[in-house]
Amino acid sequence: MDELRERLRTAYEATDYVVDDGPRGRFLIRCGSRSADVDALLDAAGADAWAYVTACNPGSVPLSATENAARMASLAAVVRDRGLVHVAGAGTGGDWPPEPSLLVLGLTEADAVALGRAFGQLAVVVGRRGEPARLAWIDPGTD
Repeated sequence: MDELRERLRTAYEATDYVVDDGPRGRFLIRCGSRSADVDALLDAAGADAWAYVTACNPGSVPLSATENAARMASLAAVVRDRGLVHVAGAGTGGDWPPEPSLLVLGLTEADAVALGRAFGQLAVVVGRRGEPARLAWIDPGTD
């Protein structure tokens, strides 16, 4: 792993992936930890897999709030058009401003990677019922 990817891995794994509306209210997803709240949402949606995806700041390069809002509206439209259940949230950590995101239920890792790639992301956070959250790296130009 090169130096940049290692720094990003450290930052991404230290991020709190906040979900705004869970079964018991707001909750966090952390890489390396499982979440009973995510499992409850999966149960309600009849799904086994999930992904936490953003359209903001492609390539971890900051964009304006206006640009990020437009990108998030596009991501939400894609998710809605696919008929997927999703909950809004924001990734927070370090010196980086909160990054609006979506927890998408019923999205396989392969589909999450493809979606992240379409929005210029370097990684997405993925998981399955009962398993810990983890990063899925996105290699440019391959599915």
